[in-house]
Formats: sequence, C-alpha cells, structure tokens
Amino acid sequence: MINKVRKTIDRYRLIGDDEHIVLGLSGGPDSVCLFHVLRELGYSVHAVHVNHMLRSAADRDEAFVKKMCRDLGAEFTAFRVDCQALAEELKVSTEEAGRRARYDAFRRAADDLKSRGINVKIAVAHNADDQAETLLFRILRGTGTDGLAGMEHKRKEGEYEVVRPLLDVTRAEIEKYCEESGIDYVIDETNEKPIYARNRLRLELLPLIREQYNDNITAGLCRLAAIAGEDKDYMWRQTEAAYEQALIPPGSRGKDQIILDRNVLAAEHPAIRKRVIMKALRELGLWEDISYERLSAVDAQIGGVTSTMVIELARGYSVTVDFDKIKIKAHGKSANKRTPQECTCLGKGGETLWQVLIASELHLANSEDEWEGALLGRV
Repeated sequence: MINKVRKTIDRYRLIGDDEHIVLGLSGGPDSVCLFHVLRELGYSVHAVHVNHMLRSAADRDEAFVKKMCRDLGAEFTAFRVDCQALAEELKVSTEEAGRRARYDAFRRAADDLKSRGINVKIAVAHNADDQAETLLFRILRGTGTDGLAGMEHKRKEGEYEVVRPLLDVTRAEIEKYCEESGIDYVIDETNEKPIYARNRLRLELLPLIREQYNDNITAGLCRLAAIAGEDKDYMWRQTEAAYEQALIPPGSRGKDQIILDRNVLAAEHPAIRKRVIMKALRELGLWEDISYERLSAVDAQIGGVTSTMVIELARGYSVTVDFDKIKIKAHGKSANKRTPQECTCLGKGGETLWQVLIASELHLANSEDEWEGALLGRV
C-alpha cells in the first residue's frame, strides 16, 4: 500500500516535499487509510472533519476522528454545518450543500496554513472503485468523450490544488491495509442502503455486472478512464493552440466579447472547433447551460456558407458568425457571469463543462459536484 501510493504521488507529481496536506477526514476507511499512509510517507497532515449534522451518528464520527488525531499528535480542525438548512437556503441538494461545506472548510484550513507561509495542498480519499463507479454513472446518465476520463489525480479548486493519492488503490486493498495494520474506522450506515442512485449502482448494478458480464469491471473502467484522460489532455492542448491562433487580435482577452478568425477555425476539426467555442464562453463567464444543440448550431455555421447568423445562448450570451469573424458576446448586465466555483446546477454526467465535449443535449455544470459530493460524504 505505502509503495503503491508513493508511486502514484511521484508519477502524477501530487505532493512536493515542502507541501503541507489539508486532508478531508470523515472517519471512514478510505480517508483514515490515506491519513495513516501520508503520515507513514513523512508528510505533514492537517486533518479537517466536517460534521454535516444530517445523521444520528455524525457526532460519533466527529468524536472518533478527534480522538484519533489527538492520540497521534496530528493537527485537527472540526467544522459543524447544518447542511439541511444550507441546502434549503441555497436551493440545492443536501449532497451539494455538503460538498460546499467541505470545500469551504478545506479552504479555511488551507488559508490559515498559507497565512503562516506554509505551502498547502488539499487531499481527498477517492479510490479506484470510486473512479469506476463515477465513470459508469456518467455513461448511464450521458457524457461526452472527455467525461470518460473520470476523476483526475489532481485538479484546481479555487487557488488550491486538490489531489487524490488513493485513486489507483482499490477499496479491497484499503480495507486489507486497515485490517492488517490494526487501524480502526467508522462506517456510515447509509452507504449500505440503496436509497440513492450512487448506492444502487454500487450495491446492485456493479455486482450484477461482475456476476454476469465481467468480474473485472472495476479495472476495465479505470483503464478506460486512464486512456480517455490521455486523449482529453491531447485534445485540450490542441484546442489551446487553435484558440490562440484564431484570436483577433492575437493574444487579446476581451471582457465582454471575444473575436475569433472564422477562416482559421473553419480549417480545424469539429471536435476542436467546439472546444474552442466552449473555451471562449468560459473566459467570458459562461460555465454552464451550454446545450449540445446550441453548440452544434454554432459549429455548423462556422463551417457553412458565408453569411451572418446569431445564435442565442443561455444567460445573456450569444455567438455571431459574421462572414470572416466569430463574435462571442456577454451582453452587459444581462449576462450572468460566473466562476467555476460558483456553478451549482448539477450536471447529469457530473462533468467539468470546459473539459467535456458534450455528447447529448444535457445542461451540464461544474466539475464533479453531484458524484463527488456523494463520494466525499462517504470517504
């Protein structure tokens, strides 16, 4: 286990020697395992526990984590958030409210360390089984090719990098490590009840697939995610190059409008063209509610006859294809500009909009909120 996690950290350059780790520690086997492994590897760990006040056993979990950290001399901070009230206030699901509460707690702990001159990264304990479940969930709900890359080993959350050192480790390996090392943990009883879609997938669908179709489905899905991840990285590198080449004037970054050279973009593959349009919209503040239908309409006009066409998008945005120019606009006060951290509409596929070429007419939103919100509540 120790060597496997070390190899993952080294391969993906997840943690530097001088970096302090803010670790989301729920008390479950995954996060407890990661807590012990990171300490074994010599990293400084500051554990953060969020009591969501949703379960009768929440206080027990908080007390368990607090005692474990105290006994081992580890830094520890606990936060209590009424996620039911928060969900009602924000008009989101309790899972999304929980995710917001957790990342707010992580950032607050990280900000405190940073104010003391300490380099910080945030670590969460998603594992290979979580990756497989995430990928299957996306496939079932509808995703683009980039969505097949699953969760990344590292990504940005605001100004901090979030890393997943256990993403190459299976749940069985984690439980075996805890058992052989005599490490205790707590269990969320709701994880074993098929009351949510994610639970039904884990408890019912995946066992059925293993029994009747492929007993190694977890490894197969993780392999698919790795392959798709490499392809996604390449496609977005090509997109960045095409975007810079098409910008008018070169290197410009408009506040309310971005102009692209239609002739330059028309020479690109449709997959690149669509990504370029998505990137431009992102830079203007539209991170969500871009349907495949609207995106395809823009792309068809780019490669079509030389005429003027205006395609209206959500939230006060539009794309005008006008002879040799493509004008992407955010129409002043009517445009609802947002950052990726502010996007709260749950994507059916859970994809990061600016990394996903949407494959069906879904209004997808920020990062991995729906699925990750569920997973973080478990690990």
